[in-house]
Amino acid sequence: MKIISKVVLISLMLLLSACGTSPKTNFYFLGAEHDAEITTNEKLAIGVWQVVLPEIIDRPEIVTRTGAHTIELADFHRWATGLSSNVSLLIANELSFNLKTGHIDVSPWSAHYKFDYQVRVHIQEFGGKLGDENTIKGVFIILNGKGNKKILEESFSFNEKVKDGSYSEMVAAMSRLVVSLSGQIAQAIRVQQDKI
Repeated sequence: MKIISKVVLISLMLLLSACGTSPKTNFYFLGAEHDAEITTNEKLAIGVWQVVLPEIIDRPEIVTRTGAHTIELADFHRWATGLSSNVSLLIANELSFNLKTGHIDVSPWSAHYKFDYQVRVHIQEFGGKLGDENTIKGVFIILNGKGNKKILEESFSFNEKVKDGSYSEMVAAMSRLVVSLSGQIAQAIRVQQDKI
């Protein structure tokens, strides 16, 4: 009888210790899928302001839509860094890649920096449902080098289908959306350059 009691006690202890371990947390970041080598044959200098995101998605957990008026916060699928910072850096890297310049800085920057243009991005919608189409919508503004005069304001909207219902595929789709947005901004800057 004592042996049975010990077996039951050990089994209960093992069960309780198993219940106490939480699932592994996965961390994600946005990035481009192409080689980011830069040919610095341009003197073009651009300042990229910190991207403005809706508060509802600018949080550590990856946010997914579950319905027209509902969302879900993924406790075990999180951004490796702040989402706004990650988007800002990816835009800066993509502008550097597309415009062939290494003279790109992300705010905050030193007061003595001199730019040809400054870029502000206000994202109104970003993401979507797991296994479904993801979207990025908003407005970007191109300012003069000092940042005190608006040169252009343009809206953007891109959609990206995902291959499966995983978080890693959703993040890959979101990365492609930011790359598409960056291409539109780079093209707008090229047009301004051609006017000079």
